Amino acid sequence: MIKVSLNPLLIALRLKQIENLVRKNGRNDASDAFRHCFWSALMARDLGYMNAQRFTNAHESSPDNPFMEKKMDLHNNDVGLRIGARGGSDSYLSNACMAALQGGELMIIQ
Repeated sequence: MIKVSLNPLLIALRLKQIENLVRKNGRNDASDAFRHCFWSALMARDLGYMNAQRFTNAHESSPDNPFMEKKMDLHNNDVGLRIGARGGSDSYLSNACMAALQGGELMIIQ
């Protein structure tokens, strides 16, 4: 059995911090970019880079997924995959994704 760690309190705290920064929590914004990064980082750490990449790419493969949203999500997933491949605690991965967001490394289209 594969264990994927998801600390709901940490996720909620980070999403609240982002919401306070950007004054909303929605789609194609900073909160969305962070969610994709953190989710991908957790999967890369827990499932391995290649398995997580296959899953995240498949998740974005719907023909109904608008081009720019798919581009944004794949980019932010890739950043998260690279972060998660280094390993670390949930908190470490969350902090690394927050730093990527604040450093302009994550893509936002809204």
